[in-house]
Amino acid sequence: MDPMKPEGIPFILSAPSGTGKTTVCKILREKLSDIRFSISHTTRPARPDEADGKDYYFISMDEFKKKIGRGEFLEWANVHNNYYGTTFETINSFRQIGQDLLLDLDVQGVQSLRQLKFSGVFIFLLPPSIEELHQRLKKRGTEPDQMIMDRIDTGKKEMTQYLLYDYVVTNINLDETVANLVSIIRSERCRTHRYHPPTETP
Repeated sequence: MDPMKPEGIPFILSAPSGTGKTTVCKILREKLSDIRFSISHTTRPARPDEADGKDYYFISMDEFKKKIGRGEFLEWANVHNNYYGTTFETINSFRQIGQDLLLDLDVQGVQSLRQLKFSGVFIFLLPPSIEELHQRLKKRGTEPDQMIMDRIDTGKKEMTQYLLYDYVVTNINLDETVANLVSIIRSERCRTHRYHPPTETP
């Protein structure tokens, strides 16, 4: 890594299922061309609008467990009987060249990173209300009612963990939410401890 270039910043975004995190991440990637999306591995099936290697790396349970055994994951978690994980290779390959990263992680993953004292910016995205969360999950139309209720119960528990994060943003209006996140990212890039003078000071 170039000693005159700051290390890339990982921006970790979490949200209860149905809050709109996937949509927010997509728009952020369009607005901020200089930030890369860290693609996680998962054992869950791809949804109709998802592509392997773009949204997730979709792998089998057996392959995922082999990666766990080889110690390839910075963090991993079992969520609703599916596994999700972020590899060291994914993170380090970008950070070492000064590339900022956007990571989509659940609360379990953030708990693991906090225990490791992982250096990053942690942002929690909240729904306007539990009622709105329920409506968004039903509107998605991809899961049976019982799974929706399970996701809501999980979401309620996740919301109690907001103190794990550096920032909390409530997704009431999509445009405003994205604008707030862009402001956070730009502000974090200007922190004094990340400043590298372009030339040596006398």
